[in-house]
Amino acid sequence: MESLTPDEFAHRFRGAMPRLWCIAVGVLGRRDGAEDVVQEAALIGLRKRSEFSPGTSFEAWMGQIVRFTALNTARRRKAERLERVPEQAAQERAAHPVTPDGLLRDDQRDFDDDVTHALGTLDPTARASLLLRTVLDLSYREIAEVLEIPEGTAMSHVHRSRKAMRLALGGRE
Repeated sequence: MESLTPDEFAHRFRGAMPRLWCIAVGVLGRRDGAEDVVQEAALIGLRKRSEFSPGTSFEAWMGQIVRFTALNTARRRKAERLERVPEQAAQERAAHPVTPDGLLRDDQRDFDDDVTHALGTLDPTARASLLLRTVLDLSYREIAEVLEIPEGTAMSHVHRSRKAMRLALGGRE
């Protein structure tokens, strides 16, 4: 089987990056760390490029790598949070809400707290489906392809996620 050259991989990866980033955000539930996940997944994909089957969707293949990388990152973060004293973590966030150059931290400027919390209650695949639809305006077919799920499942995830968000936000738009 013929594998992608590093240049071909880089070209395809650049084209897929916005969708891959959205998958990472969807799985993680926040922007913080999504770029790191996508970069880590890029290195994994580059090493495993011989496993990519020509004629299949590069975005779907890389989407799976991003999803698994993000899930591993989320598990690691959860374990780290459980190890830290909750009060200490809250004090750190309150003490440093901005970066040294005066900007809000990435995790502080994405969405308001209510939206971030509501997104965090969604299943990772449902959250990724919702973000791919609302942020990147992908069709249900494209979401299905990127996440390797049936198109009807993508539609259901988006519909149920929107409904859950409306309920969680108390009818806010």
